[in-house]
Amino acid sequence: MVNIEYLIRLAEKYNIPIEDILFISLNYFGVDMDVTYNRMRMAFHLNDSDPLFYYASKLNDLDYYFALAINHLSPFQIYEGALYLQNYKIGPTFGVTEDFCDSHYHRRLGTSLNINPNSRTSCRGCDFCYTAYQVPNDRRRMKTEQEIREFFTHWIKLRNVPDLSHLIQVSIVTGCYETEEDLIKFILMLNLVLQDLNFHGRIFYLGSMIVSSESIHSLKSIPSFGYCISLECFTRRHILKDSKRVLTIDRAKEIMHTCIDVGMEVNYTYILGIEPQDVFIPYMQEFIKYTTKFPTINILQLHQQHNRELLDPTVQDITYFLEARIKIENIFRNTKMRPLVWEDYRSLWYLRFGSEVLKGIRIPE
Repeated sequence: MVNIEYLIRLAEKYNIPIEDILFISLNYFGVDMDVTYNRMRMAFHLNDSDPLFYYASKLNDLDYYFALAINHLSPFQIYEGALYLQNYKIGPTFGVTEDFCDSHYHRRLGTSLNINPNSRTSCRGCDFCYTAYQVPNDRRRMKTEQEIREFFTHWIKLRNVPDLSHLIQVSIVTGCYETEEDLIKFILMLNLVLQDLNFHGRIFYLGSMIVSSESIHSLKSIPSFGYCISLECFTRRHILKDSKRVLTIDRAKEIMHTCIDVGMEVNYTYILGIEPQDVFIPYMQEFIKYTTKFPTINILQLHQQHNRELLDPTVQDITYFLEARIKIENIFRNTKMRPLVWEDYRSLWYLRFGSEVLKGIRIPE
């Protein structure tokens, strides 16, 4: 039975903060709520008067944000404005709502902006994806330079800021473009508009459509650019949509090597829970040669429409994720790459990476 006593025992056994184990469990199990939709999001404050959460209190790190699957069998529940594990109160929740697919959203107290310029909900095919089940608030596309400029001008006005100088990153997280050329054209137009609006941060693209050496070299004109290749898995490539499946692991390595050659930041996404540890750990060890930024490692979140067979049979309980966390830390321990707490809400890491404290702004607004 998953309860607070069980998590305390795991924290002692694995030498991981109870807060981190709590949040890993929350992402894995989802949350039970009396709602009809499939996915929710919320801000959350750890109970700072509970001595069990002394580590977060000591760090003054009590505010978090989550997007979770609705699971009526979860040991976590939300009722009367608070999150509970069984009958144990974890802390108050704020702004609980359905997790819509929005045209744009913020991270890091509004200093990082994610844009969805090509209707992410129009993308279909990967077995583990949940965006097909979200309410699509992303129908308006940005295709031309004028449309990009109008979006950011309007956004600046709404935020009551003079320009984009306060942003550290603008991330493109979107559905598939018709061609690689269309995507590159958009990114270059975006860069021009952002430069005009006094943006000095990084443009970040998450996807798998930048595949040619010519495209990578064409992006060298952007002062700071990061490419996160959405690999998702190493061997179970059949669960990906056709256009992503054609990108082989060997080809991904070649692309990432080219990115490094031109001085581009590059990493990849991986969904934890799809494959056994003895499969993905050797691949991660190999990929460290092609990675300049800590990979985005997400916990698999199963929604009501998902087939349970997506979960690898070796995932018997949350110890799979705790053991994987320790093994991945060993891979990256001697590098400078570490998780960024504001970029990933369903990560394995929250307050600590090994013995190192992880700091950062964890809420979007």
